[in-house]
Amino acid sequence: MEPQAERWCHVLVGVSLLLLTVGIGYDFVFGTKLADFLVIIAGLFVGWVAFLYCLGNASFWE
Repeated sequence: MEPQAERWCHVLVGVSLLLLTVGIGYDFVFGTKLADFLVIIAGLFVGWVAFLYCLGNASFWE
C-alpha cells in the first residue's frame, strides 16, 4: 500500500473508532439520544468507507 493511502486508511479507521467509542460510551452513561444515535451511525459509515478504501488500496491487488 502506498504511504499516503496507508495514512488515510489509519486516519479513517481512527475517526471511525473514535466516533463509535464516544457515541456508544455516551449512550451507556447518559442514555439514548438522537445525537448519540447519529454519532454511532456516522462512526459506522466512516468505518465502512475506511474498510472499502483500505481494501481497495491493499497491495495484494497489484
